[in-house]
Amino acid sequence: MSKRLGISHDRLYNVLSKSKILLPLFPKLMISIAKHFSKKKKGKLTIDDTALVKPFAKWLPGVWYIFDVIFGKTEKGFRKVVITWGNGIVTIPLKFEWIFGKDLVGEKYKNKTQLGKQLILFCLKNDIHFTHILFDAHYSTIEMIKFLQKMGIKFVAKIPCNRKVRAENGIIEQLKKHPSLKLFRNKRSKRMTAIYHEMELYFSVHKRKNKSGEYQYVYIVSNIDLCSKNYLKLYEQRWDIEKVFRTIKQLLGLNQCFSRFLEKQETHIYFIFLAYSFLENEKSKHNFKNPEAAATLLTELKIHDAEDLITSFSESFQCFA
Repeated sequence: MSKRLGISHDRLYNVLSKSKILLPLFPKLMISIAKHFSKKKKGKLTIDDTALVKPFAKWLPGVWYIFDVIFGKTEKGFRKVVITWGNGIVTIPLKFEWIFGKDLVGEKYKNKTQLGKQLILFCLKNDIHFTHILFDAHYSTIEMIKFLQKMGIKFVAKIPCNRKVRAENGIIEQLKKHPSLKLFRNKRSKRMTAIYHEMELYFSVHKRKNKSGEYQYVYIVSNIDLCSKNYLKLYEQRWDIEKVFRTIKQLLGLNQCFSRFLEKQETHIYFIFLAYSFLENEKSKHNFKNPEAAATLLTELKIHDAEDLITSFSESFQCFA
């Protein structure tokens, strides 16, 4: 990160050492950045989790064995649930929560749904404006959906195909077997209104090709009344958070903090979030295709010019970048 932003390693580490002072400030700072961009265009929230690999950690609080999807193998590290705000122009990572195993934290254990709800409540408490929330099938639990219904929050989410629902015609069946969602001939999508655990929701099925060229069926649940094909279009906006994960890992060095203190690891992550937001701001200003292009521009500038840009960004939000 120091290399990409034109800041010395020592200077960055000195700031990192003030983690106890900085940590409480970061989430509200990220919220203020998102609010700034929300004035231009409304946005949505997205929840997902990602791995923070620490393969060489001999001793680090909270580290356990996790499966890393990118490398397809089990490594030592952390998992964390992240919530982002995005409006199609920029995506801002707002806050995260650690996922710790039951054997590590005992009675304090919280699953992904509970952590996701915690992050949503944080956004509501801080008046971040959004139109809807996106999440994948790991978060489309009964608990999460009931929570969103109770709070009056709109959502679009992927849902496992084996969930049983009761359609308006009274038929109770799994989504993948339900006659009301059968696709015939060249039809690519279909929706129905159904009852799921005493909640009236919209369910849709979508036929699409995967990377190998084979057709697969995607099932989506929502409380937004749309035509069938638009559910998939909305859900595919969830890919923005995957782009965030790719960039902060491959470009900004998310995994490259070797401190043995969890607070410094957290501060490092939030600095990465801030650096990513800075790149998104530069991308927006110069109409770049992606934040990587903005990072390339920074590396071509003289150090003092790059620092002037960062200082200007910091002053815009009265922060300390």
